[in-house]
Order: sequence, then C-alpha cells, then structure tokens
Amino acid sequence: MRKKIATALLAALMTISLQVTSADTFEAGKDYMVLESRQPTSTGEKVEVLEFFSYGCPHCAHLEPVLQTWKQETKPEEVQFVKVPVAWNEGFETFARVYYAAELADASDEAHTAMFNLLHEEKPKQLNLQIVADVFGKHGVDTDKFIQYFGSKEVTNRVAQAKELSRRYKVTGVPTMFVDGRYEVPSPKGGDFPRMMETVTYLSKEAGKTP
Repeated sequence: MRKKIATALLAALMTISLQVTSADTFEAGKDYMVLESRQPTSTGEKVEVLEFFSYGCPHCAHLEPVLQTWKQETKPEEVQFVKVPVAWNEGFETFARVYYAAELADASDEAHTAMFNLLHEEKPKQLNLQIVADVFGKHGVDTDKFIQYFGSKEVTNRVAQAKELSRRYKVTGVPTMFVDGRYEVPSPKGGDFPRMMETVTYLSKEAGKTP
C-alpha cells in the first residue's frame, strides 16, 4: 500500500514538473520567429519592444489590458516599450494620426484604453474628430491641442516613420511585437495574450544577455 502511494506521489510530482517545464518553454517557430536580418533599434542600451497595433483592431483591444498589466507589473527594467500604429490604408492612417496626436498631447495609458473602449465597447453610430477628442479630454488631454496636433506636419512625419517601420518589419497583421530587432512575436492563435507577453518577457531577457 505504501509503495502504491509513493508511486502515485512520484507520478504526480513528475506531472507537475512537466507542466512547469512546458509553461516556461518558448519555441522558435511556435511562440516566436527569429528574423532573417536584425533590424536597427532606437532605444540605445535598452531592449526595444515594438508593438504594431491599431485602435480599430479588436485583437489589439483584447491585448491592451494584458499589456498594461505587463507594463506595470512584469516588464523587465532593461526594456523600453514603443507602440507603432499601422497605416496600411486611409482608415488605419486616421487611427495612426489619432494615436500620435494623443501622444503629443501627453495622453495617459488610461486615455489610450478609453479610445479602444469607445470603438469596441461603446461602438458609436457616428464618429468624428470632436467625439474622439472628447474621449481623450475626459482623461486629462487638452482637446484643442489634440485637434491641432491631429492635422500637424509633425504627426504627418510620425505616421510616415511608422509606415516605414511597418514596411521594414514586413508587418501583415496586428497585434505583432518585435523584440530587440531580432524576434517577432505574432498575435497568438486562440487569443492567449498572457502567453504572448510571457514570450516577450523571455525574449527581452535573452536579448539583454547578448550584445
């Protein structure tokens, strides 16, 4: 009897061990891809993590709360996180202009989250620049400055830079993340965004170990 109990306990421990190992294992070709050529980064000694996204993307909206938790609780100190809005067509470009105008007007993470909520939860029948400005205004953004920035040359330049980054990284879907110009972490099948962020953390630490 004791032998049976000991055997059962050993089997249980082995099962737990295998589960932990599986959870902590990140596979190239499955969880992430290694880029054929390393891309230049813009964060100096920090490990750059880029997220290509769009306010109009429902998957990006689902990722956002997980991403905010990661930024507040898990993001490695050596990481600098950068959002890059895609601008594949006129609609995406409008959302890209919204993002950069909000950034120039010092929008908080909460304000950006409110923009996602507007599009994917409130789903207004009509949408114009003033409605969008008012959403950011409820979260401390100066609406006049936001509207002024929206049509500015500086925002136009930033959108052009975002287009170039998207082209250089060959981004075809969002959300997609790139770590240190070396690794691509695509949107996970089944929407397992916690796993996506765990992969980003793992790759960030790996990138920090090697120049």
